[in-house]
Amino acid sequence: MWYIFAATISSLLLLTSGNMIIESPYETNWGDWGPWSRCPFGTYAQAIQIRTEPYQGLFIDDTAVNGIRLYCGDPRNISTIVITSAGQVWGNWGTVYSCRSDDRPVPPDGFVTGFELRVERDQGSSDDTATNNLRILCSYPPSIGVPEQQKEGDGLAYGGWTGSQRCFSYQAICALQTQVERDLGDGDDTALNNIRAECCDQ
Repeated sequence: MWYIFAATISSLLLLTSGNMIIESPYETNWGDWGPWSRCPFGTYAQAIQIRTEPYQGLFIDDTAVNGIRLYCGDPRNISTIVITSAGQVWGNWGTVYSCRSDDRPVPPDGFVTGFELRVERDQGSSDDTATNNLRILCSYPPSIGVPEQQKEGDGLAYGGWTGSQRCFSYQAICALQTQVERDLGDGDDTALNNIRAECCDQ
């Protein structure tokens, strides 16, 4: 198996046997990487859902995004496999955001082909939250003429967007790994910090 590394200041790409791993830029780097979770062979992510702790007030620890789910197919189908990696327990699962095009009377299904995190950088002695939100990029078959769309999760608004990470053409996201900080007890918890996604050929 051949491996090709392409490193930049903001992110890391790893190419392995035709697939590619895309990774969020390291604005924060607390916690450990959980296990990889993969869609069944031949299926790809078509929707996301994030677990977010709402703002807790001035004197209570905030964590913002605690977990991510990927739907390996149409989220309206009860048989669709849902994958997730490491996560924390604070907050609730929000709305499912699907790669359904809004540009046609009968929207076609698209696939998740990239992502972007909203991250609050290290706040020093103030409360850290790390990842606050997630935005996915949705791509569609060229034959239907629907341009790439962005679907933004229902997380919080602290920090800034860190730049889009994209699969190659004719690839879609098929696996997920997350970096999550363990429960620090009375310390400053941040929960989810970074994500990696594997891009598989369609």
